[in-house]
Amino acid sequence: MILNFFMLGVRRRTGVIATLFLITLLAAAGMYRLKIDTGLDSLIPASDPARLVYRQVMGEFGTDNKTIIYIRDKDLWTPEKLSVLEKLHNNLEAIKYVSRVDSVFSLHTIEGRDGRVTSRPLLSEAPQTLEQAQRARASALANPLYLGNFFSRNGNATAMIVSIRDDETIPDLDRKVYDAIEAQLAKARPSFEHLVQVGAPRISVELTTSLYKDFIVLGPLSALMLVLSILFFIRNGVSAFIPLVTSGLSIIWTFGLMGWTGIPVNILSAMLPSLIIVIGSTEDTHMIAAFFRGLDNDSENPRFEAIRYIAVHIGLPLILTVLTTALGFASNIFSDIGLIQHFAIVSTFAILCNGVITALVVPLLLYTYGPATNTSTIENQEGNSLPDRIMHLFRYSQDKYPGSTLFITAVLCAFFVFQASKLYVTNDPLSYFPADRPLIKDTRLIHDDLAGIKIFFITLEADQEKAFMQPKNIEKLAQIQDFMKKQGVFDRSVSLADYLAFVNKEFRGEFAELSLPRTRELVAQYLLFFHRGDLDSYVSHDFRRANIIVRHNITDSHTLNRYIDELTDFVKHTAGPNMKTYIVGENLMVNNAAETLMLGQVEALVLLLVLIFLIMSAMFTSFKGGAVAMIPAVIPIAMMFGIMGLLHIPLNPGTAMVAVIAIGIAIDGTIHLLARYNELCRRTSDYIGAVQMAVKEEAAPLIVSSIALALGFGILLFSNFTVVRQFGALAAATMLLSIFANLLITPIIMARIRLVGLYQIITLSFDKEVLDRSPLFNNMTNYQRRKAILISELNEFKAGELLVEQGMVGRDMYLILSGEAEVSRRDNGKTRKLATLQAGQIFGEIGYIRETERTADVRAVTDISALRFDYNRMEKDLKFFPNIVAKLNFNISYILGERLADMVGKGS
Repeated sequence: MILNFFMLGVRRRTGVIATLFLITLLAAAGMYRLKIDTGLDSLIPASDPARLVYRQVMGEFGTDNKTIIYIRDKDLWTPEKLSVLEKLHNNLEAIKYVSRVDSVFSLHTIEGRDGRVTSRPLLSEAPQTLEQAQRARASALANPLYLGNFFSRNGNATAMIVSIRDDETIPDLDRKVYDAIEAQLAKARPSFEHLVQVGAPRISVELTTSLYKDFIVLGPLSALMLVLSILFFIRNGVSAFIPLVTSGLSIIWTFGLMGWTGIPVNILSAMLPSLIIVIGSTEDTHMIAAFFRGLDNDSENPRFEAIRYIAVHIGLPLILTVLTTALGFASNIFSDIGLIQHFAIVSTFAILCNGVITALVVPLLLYTYGPATNTSTIENQEGNSLPDRIMHLFRYSQDKYPGSTLFITAVLCAFFVFQASKLYVTNDPLSYFPADRPLIKDTRLIHDDLAGIKIFFITLEADQEKAFMQPKNIEKLAQIQDFMKKQGVFDRSVSLADYLAFVNKEFRGEFAELSLPRTRELVAQYLLFFHRGDLDSYVSHDFRRANIIVRHNITDSHTLNRYIDELTDFVKHTAGPNMKTYIVGENLMVNNAAETLMLGQVEALVLLLVLIFLIMSAMFTSFKGGAVAMIPAVIPIAMMFGIMGLLHIPLNPGTAMVAVIAIGIAIDGTIHLLARYNELCRRTSDYIGAVQMAVKEEAAPLIVSSIALALGFGILLFSNFTVVRQFGALAAATMLLSIFANLLITPIIMARIRLVGLYQIITLSFDKEVLDRSPLFNNMTNYQRRKAILISELNEFKAGELLVEQGMVGRDMYLILSGEAEVSRRDNGKTRKLATLQAGQIFGEIGYIRETERTADVRAVTDISALRFDYNRMEKDLKFFPNIVAKLNFNISYILGERLADMVGKGS
């Protein structure tokens, strides 16, 4: 079946080309339906119970979707500047997507002077004189409610806080809001030293813009790097062209699927073209290398035979590597985070469809345009090529210090595992951008002059009305705010307690600063000084619920979650059993998803390792085979996590996936090594020689593909996103480490085991009647017979060739599978025919049991296929396949016993 599938492109070229063309046409049509999603909602787990509470609190106290307009100018408090600000305020309020604008022109202040307390707007309109402007400045800077929230301490900076309507029915809302606000800022910007907007709309727009830039840059760069890598190592134009065709088709199919199914493009999707080009090229490289290996200059149709060689020798390994790579991507399909889940779905599809396209297109192109003679330098630069130099270095360690090499590797892994314990998680969208981006600089500037742009709410809900007119409950708000000050990580918090403390100070003078009113009557009296709109964000109309608004600039999810956990415990303890408490905010849900991200990746990694172990164990009919296959996958991953801990690189939606993706890719080389070693073991009993030959044949394509992968992943360093850059760097490092694991560590272990492939057992072709007649396979199941055949050597002899020569010493025995042989003895120059051997008969069993000279010649009368059982080989295999070898030895003993009985019978 595998042979027929890989030969389909050669035998049914027209049908294959037509099918590929139609599918590609349909996929291309779907690409016009693609949508982009850079909203924060995809970073929040769909199952997060905080979503419902968040919506309830937002409905009560207003949205946390606020854009901060930051204005800085040394002459800010002048009539001219304030006039421009007033016009900007009015223009922003007129935007249909805006629900509210808070600025110097909407804020109220309270002043106690000459025994009287008055409430008035800071500015009802732009002042006409400099003196009026300076009075407004003095009032603004004297109000603790607004200092650090709306005004910097030096008075040179102010903020307008724009609340955005939450309407999910408006398509591309963030872009529309950003553009509408930016249009108004553009008019006012020439009047100020610095005027910017920072908020969710700008973050979303910058994510989208950066995503577009990544699409334009990363894909073409990856394709160029791929072509240069293949031309350097293989030096064949067709070989460089083929991966471009397969990856191009895969990219169209993948994005077509996204368009038709409605899966949006996100920041991780920007990596897809590069990943498809880079990862897809590895199998192309293995197939091209096998094609050159299979070219037979003596054949009438060398290309056809080379394609057949690909199908027979690496068809199954190719299918397995596609499967394991796809499993690496698919392990995140059940993630609760939409961003990761969508990427997992489309990347899994991309790898699978690339595998199908590769199996159909590569043989077709090689058969049509490939060379008819071996012109590749990938394996012919004996001693001079990069793969040869690497292998020369590795071979020295393998031959001279195998035990020490394994010990040092184990110590290194232990060191990196320890470093991995320092890993932390972050899921903050601002951490996706490099530190030198204007957005990040503006965020820090607002944080330094005012307070962080991130907002969350602390809500307390009592079980009776007017609860938050009681001084004891208002005191709880103040206690919570004092606790946050002690934590020292949050920039600013404002609550009803702050408003009441401010009025109390104005009434009673400086000695009452920060103190709260002591009676319910005083609270009710003080509340009269405020407009209801001033308190909407801090207390409900029935005074059952109170709200603290907190601003911060923490971008490290690990740090934020730790302090939020502390705060949650304190709030619950302070509120008491008769109050419900909620700490909610979109940024909190996003950051809290980091813990989900960590757990999800641990589960995905464990699941993937178990699946690959089981698959490899089944494919090589041995748990040892599964364990050996895991070693070169686990070593690079352990080192990668250690590097992350050592360099303080966090786990985020990008870096968290490196492990599961890299395992699926890294095991590619292991599968090819084990498959080739297994095949060579059928022809020789020199297992160490088989290991060396397998490594020699597979090292070049393995090193080429790993370096090409590393260079391809390195292209992601040109991304506009920090998470993508980190993913690319770590994936590239993992690919290079996989060379070390596959070609240095795996051969040392491989030389100590013996494997048999399940596929070989299933597809083994032989004459069942011949085996039924042979006493060597008595009382053995069909599976055991197949396995016994595969652990022996299969030898082919031409008519006239000697299988056994009289007088030679040997410890091997033969079972004839097909053909006919003649047994003859030479005595005194004369040859005497002793017997004719048919299929199913064995000979040489005496020499197998005891090292002795052969007493006769065995010569092929016709072409013969025979199984060779070597005593030394079987002795080695006893520890690998004890059940099979024990049954064979028992049957050999039975055969010898029968022969001895016959001799005794004849003698009597």
